[in-house]
Amino acid sequence: MTNLNDHLIKLIRLHGPISISSYITEALTNPKFGYYVNQTPFGKEGDFITAPEVSQMFGALIGLWFADIWLKMKRPVKVHLIELGPGKGTLISDLIRVLDVLPDFLNTLELHLVEASPQLIEVQKEALKTFKGKITWHETVKTALTAAEGDDMATFVIANEFFDALPIRQFQKGDLGWHERMVTVDEKGDGLSTMLSPFPVPDAELPDHLKNAELHSVIEVSPMADYITRLISEHIKRNTGAALFIDYGYNEYRTGETLQAIEKHKFVDIFERPGYADLSSHVNFRKISDLAKQSDLKTYGPAMQGKFLTDIGIAERVQILNKSATSKQQKDILSALKRLIAPDEMGTLFKVLAIISDPDLEIAGF
Repeated sequence: MTNLNDHLIKLIRLHGPISISSYITEALTNPKFGYYVNQTPFGKEGDFITAPEVSQMFGALIGLWFADIWLKMKRPVKVHLIELGPGKGTLISDLIRVLDVLPDFLNTLELHLVEASPQLIEVQKEALKTFKGKITWHETVKTALTAAEGDDMATFVIANEFFDALPIRQFQKGDLGWHERMVTVDEKGDGLSTMLSPFPVPDAELPDHLKNAELHSVIEVSPMADYITRLISEHIKRNTGAALFIDYGYNEYRTGETLQAIEKHKFVDIFERPGYADLSSHVNFRKISDLAKQSDLKTYGPAMQGKFLTDIGIAERVQILNKSATSKQQKDILSALKRLIAPDEMGTLFKVLAIISDPDLEIAGF
C-alpha cells in the first residue's frame, strides 16, 4: 500500500465515497503524494514514452506546422505559444530548435508553459536554457490564456498527451437510471474499490442518443476537458490563432470504459499503487471538435498520427537526417519512424485534431 492509499482511506471514512474524478485528481496531483509530484513519468526510466521522446523529428515537424500557419496568417507581429503539459520540455525545445530556419517567426515567440509539477518545471528550464525570448510558467490553462491577450498577436496552442490525463467521471446504467461510479474502501479495509452511487444522478450531462444504452453500460465524460476546450476556443476566436491536440482517443460518442493505469510501461490495476502509476483515459475528440465549432472555429481531423506526420513531411525529414547519419543512426531513425507512424505502434492509436480561427486558411496534415 502507499501513503496516498492510506490518505484516501482516511478521507473516505471521514467524508464518504469519492468520485472517480476526485480519485484521479488525488492520484495524479495530490501536493504531497501525487504521481506528477513524486514520479518521473517520461522516458525509459519512467512509466511511458511520448512521441517527442521517440524522436526529435516529432517536435521539429510540429514547429514547422505552426511556422506554416504563421506565414499563411500574414506573419503576426507577436505569437504566444502555449504548451499544455510540457513534460520534460522535449517537444517545445525541438520545436524551437527547428525554427532556426525561420528566425522571423522564432523572434515573435513568447512561450507559456502550463505545468503542475515543480520538478518538471526545473527540467523544462534546463531544456529551454538557450531560448532567448520570454518564458512564463503557469499553473492553469486559464492564466496562460489570460497572459496571451493582445492586439496584433496570435495564440498557438499545442497539447500532446495532455487531455488523456484530465479527470473523468464514469456513469453506469442501472435499473433506475445512470449512477455515478464512486471509489470506496474495499471489503478488507486496506484498499480501494468502486461502487455505484445509491441513487441515479438526475443532472448527468450525457449524450442524448446514449441515454437509452443497454443496462450496465458505462459512459465517460470529462467536465475538465470540456471546460479547457471552451476556454481555448473562445480565446482563439477572440484573438486569432490555432491549436493542435494530439492524443490517443476516439471520434464518436460511445459507451465503454477506458480508464487505465500504467507503471513501468505495464498496465496495472487503477487502485494497486495510487500515486505511483499514471492514470489516463481515451480522449473524446468528437466532443472537443463540437465544442470548438460552437465558438465558430474551423476544425480539422482528427487524423491518425501516422497519416498526419506523413502528410507534413516526416519521410522527407528522414531523408535529410540520413544524409549525415552513421549506419547506426540511420537504423535508429528508421526505428523511430516506425514507432511514430506504423499502424501497430503509435500511427493509428494516436489522433491529431487542429482548431483554427481563420476558416479560409489551408493547413497541412488533413
